[in-house]
Amino acid sequence: MQKHLYFIIPSTMKKDKTFIERQVIYYEENRFGAMTLMITFQSCYGSVASMLALMQNSMVVLALCTIVTMASNAAFIAQCPAKWCVRMFGLSVITNTILLLICFVM
Repeated sequence: MQKHLYFIIPSTMKKDKTFIERQVIYYEENRFGAMTLMITFQSCYGSVASMLALMQNSMVVLALCTIVTMASNAAFIAQCPAKWCVRMFGLSVITNTILLLICFVM
């Protein structure tokens, strides 16, 4: 007789939800741990982009990088809703990636 193992997937984590919705749910369930990791990662990533902008003497890129990174940090520290925090984190990572690529090309 063969036994079947069935894994119960919580209704909040089913595949019919988008990637962002699943991240928001995960963030809400693990708010302070996720917040700590996200602040640390995006702050370090933003500082790398800022340093490259300073090396290129590009104050516009430096200002954009600083604004986006600090806005994301402010959203985390102010304990904004989970959707805001996840979206600001994504915006920060995407913007800093684009700015890093701009600095490498210049």
